[in-house]
Amino acid sequence: MALDSDYKEAFTNEPGTDIPVKVHIIAPSTLPEGYIFEAEIGAPGAKKTISVEVPPGGVVEGQIFLIPLPDDFAVGEPRVNIPTGHWKDGTFDCLKAGICHPSLWCALCCTQVAMGQILQRLRFNWLGEPASDSATKSTFKVVLTLVLCYVFFTIFLEIAEGSTGYQDIPFWIPTLRFVGSILFTIYSIYSLMKLRESVRAKYSIPTEKCGACEDVCCSIWCSCCIVSQMARHTGEYETYKGRLCSETGMAAHTPSVV
Repeated sequence: MALDSDYKEAFTNEPGTDIPVKVHIIAPSTLPEGYIFEAEIGAPGAKKTISVEVPPGGVVEGQIFLIPLPDDFAVGEPRVNIPTGHWKDGTFDCLKAGICHPSLWCALCCTQVAMGQILQRLRFNWLGEPASDSATKSTFKVVLTLVLCYVFFTIFLEIAEGSTGYQDIPFWIPTLRFVGSILFTIYSIYSLMKLRESVRAKYSIPTEKCGACEDVCCSIWCSCCIVSQMARHTGEYETYKGRLCSETGMAAHTPSVV
């Protein structure tokens, strides 16, 4: 079982073939160094089998490690063309895909839902991290459920507050509202931070000036912009149409991201 990723220790500012595409491999059992086994990679329903050599030091069952993607993987098959080594465009280039593009309005009107689409597109879990297929197949549904639960929770408190005539409001109403908003905000920031971190690592994108703090700062103050940026980076909207009501934010015929 495997999950794809483009991790690289040294980053570059320009795309090029010297940046290796790598995939996450989940060790099926505890294996010694140099052991070779077969693993499946790719999207569900379109998986391919490759030979994997266990890296130095060996692995334990369930451990995720990285290997270079074979050069002949999916040769001749359509693939979403995603740049490596740099962002496709800037953080504030939100209109690059067009002022009426679904990804832009989804990011502006419901940032968490747009984030869920990107998580599903890249097959990350609801916390923005690589995981097994079983843990990522319903990522968008999990994120959407969390958003809807928070919306209904807020509406319920508004109704409860209104029923009191906004006089002598019970202490539990503002308390629950505060706790709920704090928990949802923490989740939103953390998952978006991890998603951006994972996307940067996947496509070998360096930080600008803030180092590791960049992902945190962007997630707190520029959430809409970076979600829109990641959607454009991983969507190739010049070739494939975006969809508002879609788990991945892409049309059904769009090739999967490898």
